[in-house]
Amino acid sequence: MRRKSYKKPLFLAAVLFLLMSLPTLFVESLRHKVVAITFPFLRAVATKEEAETQRLEAENHLLKLELAKLKVRGADHTSVVTAHVIYRNPHSWGSSLWVDISGKHVEKNSPVLSGSALIGLVDFVGKKQARVRLITDSGFKPSVRAVRGSLQNVQLYEHIDSVLRQLQGRVDLPIEEKEQMKLVAGLERLQHSLSLDRQSWYLAKGVLEGGGSPLWRSRNHLLKGIGFNYDFADERGPARPLTSDPPILQAHDLLVTTGLDGIFPPGLRVAEVSKVLPLKEGAYAYEIEAIPVVKNLDSIQTVFIIPSMSNESCFTDRDVPH
Repeated sequence: MRRKSYKKPLFLAAVLFLLMSLPTLFVESLRHKVVAITFPFLRAVATKEEAETQRLEAENHLLKLELAKLKVRGADHTSVVTAHVIYRNPHSWGSSLWVDISGKHVEKNSPVLSGSALIGLVDFVGKKQARVRLITDSGFKPSVRAVRGSLQNVQLYEHIDSVLRQLQGRVDLPIEEKEQMKLVAGLERLQHSLSLDRQSWYLAKGVLEGGGSPLWRSRNHLLKGIGFNYDFADERGPARPLTSDPPILQAHDLLVTTGLDGIFPPGLRVAEVSKVLPLKEGAYAYEIEAIPVVKNLDSIQTVFIIPSMSNESCFTDRDVPH
């Protein structure tokens, strides 16, 4: 009877053990080299028309920030870097992605936008590629503030505008032409009313964080928020109690960056409050759930990188994301 050999299984087990024992920084370095080597084969090129349209939107928003005298170091409209997504690791799909920065100057900790909304932060810069940590990563924690009113209405205005563009010229919809015309007229009236509302309320401040590190593709990018209150007066108004009227936090409030973390310029749209959790006994702040402003994080192809405000990281004690 032939004797069974255990050399191969033992060898494989030893190799696996060795790989698991390697330092995290070494593994990350190896991963960076693999991405760099395979870079030419990973480049995903968006159409020029789509990229130009989104670039103009990002530049327009940056110019608005400047006109509002937001002090973003060195940020002018020529500083917006357009980058295309080239790779996403299936095991960290909801946490990070890689972009092409060939021939472009990008700094670590630079905010990353899709249109005019924040979606992440550059956490590694290579020669031709950079890694973006997404807002859905659990270690990403920007300081944000709830906004209600005209700035909040921008979200609805843009949605209506998108619907109107899609309705234009459609004759194959399962509704009568009169009903379609009435729908379009109603949406246009609502859009006009929203454009006339100039008042905004800046309310509770807190910290937003990703809901975890989802594997593969997920349409449910739930974010968590902690420490939301308005305990101290600021340039936006006096302090307010947790149970004030109107409430300092409610569903559908828009969450924008405050600039207090020293990383992101104030006023960047991040998420929308989907749920305010009941106050716990003795609690001094609200906890919330929110959804990102950008809904296509799983399939995004083009992003925009604006200059970093600081060389310091806003990351948690996890220095290197997975």
